[in-house]
Amino acid sequence: MFKWISVLLVIFLTMIIAHGENSVVLTQKTAPLKITKYEAKFQDEIRGSYVSHPDQVSHTVTCQNISGKVIVAYQIGLVAFDAFNSLMGKFNGWAIKDIPVDGNGDGTWEQRPYAAFSFEKFGTGVAYVNAVRFEDGAIWRADIAEVLIELQKFEKDLKKEDLQEKKTP
Repeated sequence: MFKWISVLLVIFLTMIIAHGENSVVLTQKTAPLKITKYEAKFQDEIRGSYVSHPDQVSHTVTCQNISGKVIVAYQIGLVAFDAFNSLMGKFNGWAIKDIPVDGNGDGTWEQRPYAAFSFEKFGTGVAYVNAVRFEDGAIWRADIAEVLIELQKFEKDLKKEDLQEKKTP
């Protein structure tokens, strides 16, 4: 009896994991932050008295300062691809807060692309370190050409212009 319950539990957990959205962290050799945990997930529309939002993709990131210097601000590049690996959008999650040497930082950012529902179950979220500002005023920026090569594994026709953040007034 215990064996059958265990088998059913494994099958159930496999189904849950196999049908969830994908979360990918791009490895960057020179990045001063290391993304240690990343989760991208679809969130249904909520309409309530106190909390409301349309369908959206939520990106949650935890990172560690591996630079040897105090970090005072950082940007995480966040990219979403739909169930067919078509680009849904890219934006930067900003954090203006200190991360001591070997310390950790985290944040959650919401993305509201057109047809956000197409991310559900089979979409892919990608996170990478886009920029870092150190306490001494120095700024590190990602090599966008390197990032583009990695992102083209999802959508081969992706261009550098597609990764430019759309700034609206």
